[in-house]
Amino acid sequence: MRSGVSRIRGALLLTLSAVLVAGCQSAVDLQQQAASGSSTAACRPGGTLVVANAQPPIPGRILAQGAANLFWVRGVFETLLAVKNGDVKNPEPLLASAWKLGADDRSAVLTLRQGVTFHSGRPFTAADVLYTFEQALTPASPSIDKQIIGGWQIEATGDHEVTIRSKTALSPVLASVLDDTPIVDSETYAGLADGSKIIGTGPFKVEEYQPGSQIVLVRNDKYWQQGLPHLDRIENVVIPDSTAQLAALRSSRAQLAGGLTTQDAQTVTRQGDQFQLQNTLQAAYSLVLDTTSGVFADKTVRQAVGYAIDRDRIKQQVFGGLGTTAGLIWPPGDTYPKDLENTYRYDPAKARQLIQQAGATGAAVPITIINNPQLQAEYQIIANNLTDVGLKPNLVALAAPDYQARLAAQKGGNYLSFRGVADTPSLIAQTNPDVRLQGAHRQFGSPEYTALVQGLVEAGSGPDAAKAVHDLTAYMLDQAVQHVVVTTPGIMVRSTAVGGTTFTSGGLLSRETCLVR
Repeated sequence: MRSGVSRIRGALLLTLSAVLVAGCQSAVDLQQQAASGSSTAACRPGGTLVVANAQPPIPGRILAQGAANLFWVRGVFETLLAVKNGDVKNPEPLLASAWKLGADDRSAVLTLRQGVTFHSGRPFTAADVLYTFEQALTPASPSIDKQIIGGWQIEATGDHEVTIRSKTALSPVLASVLDDTPIVDSETYAGLADGSKIIGTGPFKVEEYQPGSQIVLVRNDKYWQQGLPHLDRIENVVIPDSTAQLAALRSSRAQLAGGLTTQDAQTVTRQGDQFQLQNTLQAAYSLVLDTTSGVFADKTVRQAVGYAIDRDRIKQQVFGGLGTTAGLIWPPGDTYPKDLENTYRYDPAKARQLIQQAGATGAAVPITIINNPQLQAEYQIIANNLTDVGLKPNLVALAAPDYQARLAAQKGGNYLSFRGVADTPSLIAQTNPDVRLQGAHRQFGSPEYTALVQGLVEAGSGPDAAKAVHDLTAYMLDQAVQHVVVTTPGIMVRSTAVGGTTFTSGGLLSRETCLVR
């Protein structure tokens, strides 16, 4: 049985959680806080964890990444490999117990774990892997990996063995795509659309799902790995109001929270050692410009925006000093084009001059955002910057589903974006909706851009990779379609009574999560 499968894993994550930062503390203090306290050494068995999230769960989108499913989905649905905390070079086995890349980097053989069952009692086999990747490729699928997966041939070469063959290098993308694609149950997959049936192989089963309100997980006593999970129960409660989340943390009604404002996160983490901040994964916050009509059809005006944005102010006031403002979308690594950092430095006089030269002074600039506190705060600073140089910005704030639908239809116009970027350049180029060729959210394309992205993908991890990344980056900066404003870790607030809060691109790996006191 074969399945055609493509290439794009969109480092979307619609960022794993809203960024919560303590505004008046130093970035060093925040990083030290965020890095500590996640050990499982002091785990005690059992107990109930209550998680407050600003966004309601969306079972129909488990093949995508996003804040809505951040804290529950990896407890119910498992992936073949786990890429923990963005460490793509050292994936760990989950439903695949072993894997081997071919010498040509164009094939991989996965040995699947035996003795695994779905919550329904049905055994997990290679057929489930093929079915999952077939669903990831359907037009209705929210998977950001379609471009990559569609370039694969997947064959069940045994009941518990799968072979993947690809036309392009697998090593830069395989672990992330496998970590990004939770295995689903063919018998109940249709029930995910309305949440009537939510069946996986994970350490927790769904006991209750109330749309828009909560999803409750209970321990799977037949889980394949002995001794896990540690917890008996996880209650994921929707609390969209930041003040109410703060009250839930203070009263110990909740032990994890995602979606507080900067000010509330600052307040709660100042309460002695009761709460800490913890990083999820790196995300790039960008302003993406519409080149098809209006003032930004002129490259000069797009470049002017790069000089108009006060990135350091946004970093300090919105993200509490965490992150970088180098203006590049790629994570540090062997191919990182350091000489292209800070191509656009804050220079409002230069921006104003370029806008005047283009005859764009006074032009209206609508900007679409997801309606949340962090992006609203980022927008306010950008709007002031653009007003200062002669443009007239106006806000279009949408709920998350409307925002996603508009961008997916390439009707987002100019928009603020935040995407996970804790991956290889090859993966980002194929999966990030602001960068990729197929299914892009941006409204820009050119033969030159297409050739450069394809060149980066074809270079894989080989000797030409650094040049391919450099050439694409230089072109992107010149075209000025996407201005990366800040790259910063996602942050959640965690009670120090909780340990083992490890994240993959899909969310909290709750099989390892526990109460420590």
